[in-house]
Amino acid sequence: MLKDGDKVVVTLSGGADSVSLLLILHALGYECHAAHCNFHLRGEESMRDERFAASLCKELGVPFHKTDFDTEAYSKEKGISIEMAARELRYDYFRKLKDEVGAKAIAVGHHRDDNIETLFLNLVRGTGIQGLCGIQPVNGDIIRPLLCVSREEILDYLATKGQTYVTDSTNLEDVYSRNKIRLNVLPELQQINQGAMENIRATINNLNEVRKIYETTIKADIERCKTKETDAYNIKELFKCISPTSVLHEIIYPLGFNKAQEADILNAARQEETGKMFYSASHIITIDRGRIVISAKGKERRFPVSLNDFKEIECRHMNIDECVIIKDKAYAFIDADKVKGELIVRPCKTGDAFTPFGMNGRKLLSDYMTDRKFNRLQKMSQLVLCDADGEIVWLIGERASDKYRIDENTKKVIRLKSTI
Repeated sequence: MLKDGDKVVVTLSGGADSVSLLLILHALGYECHAAHCNFHLRGEESMRDERFAASLCKELGVPFHKTDFDTEAYSKEKGISIEMAARELRYDYFRKLKDEVGAKAIAVGHHRDDNIETLFLNLVRGTGIQGLCGIQPVNGDIIRPLLCVSREEILDYLATKGQTYVTDSTNLEDVYSRNKIRLNVLPELQQINQGAMENIRATINNLNEVRKIYETTIKADIERCKTKETDAYNIKELFKCISPTSVLHEIIYPLGFNKAQEADILNAARQEETGKMFYSASHIITIDRGRIVISAKGKERRFPVSLNDFKEIECRHMNIDECVIIKDKAYAFIDADKVKGELIVRPCKTGDAFTPFGMNGRKLLSDYMTDRKFNRLQKMSQLVLCDADGEIVWLIGERASDKYRIDENTKKVIRLKSTI
């Protein structure tokens, strides 16, 4: 987790766990910076905790950093629980402080019993193998050095040191789900079997070993399902996997798709329902001719917009004698004198038609895109460049209109390049 002498941010609430963590890391010679968050949820008790944490740091000679949060206001603003609001606020602060002081990691005082509580919380909410593995000792820049010891061992340690600590009164109330498990469920399990806590800890360790096999297998299956295209997966290869459900879950769960959607997507893929689309807050999944195609949602735009405001197209005016034609779909070369007024960008719409470069006669864009095997998502996101008369000059990134082609009478050229 750390090398000798590393600088580390130690999260310090003032409770037994965080006080033990600070004492141990400080005694081992790490350069500790204590971080205290005052969420102002418990009145004078919150101020008492802050004073205690500051006093302990002064006694140890450890730099003390603290911040204040209006947790209730943040909770209402984000539409999340107080618990989640406090979590988001503190971890954001810890990471900012870590960067500010140049620390290697953020040390948190979670212990064995916290891990067991997390397992049961995940279990009653519904979870997979990752949730059953509990809290990880190392998760990015977060480290948990006390995860292998019990709450009882922590209290014995503090008693041996003669070290005081503060107690959060809300931890003694079975209002929150975690507290209910701590105060009611785990004591009952220990009544059934005195070795329950140690046995559950051993089970978590066993599951973490199984997880290594799972992750290795899933990673190999995902690689096998990938196509040459970015973010597209071969459906036939997916159903050759031992567990298509698990493979799909690991691909799309991080993108915000829920378990119900996963089942629907898997069924649509199995039935080859080309054109079927699914949405999360940030991504779109399309079933398209034997593939599952994943796309990030684009930023909403106001259309039409003038070409000057559309940064995804480079536009250069030039004389015909300096024009060098580049044969690439990202480019379009048009006769400047054939353009009427301002060039604008807009999405495709029903009934749009143009004369594709090199062809005679007009063609509906919908027919053109179908012939070119555009999937439903591509059709929805395709943009066109028009002049002031509404005539389509360029199906952006695909094909220019023959109406605006360069010929023997052309004197001025507009070179367009799409960077979409």
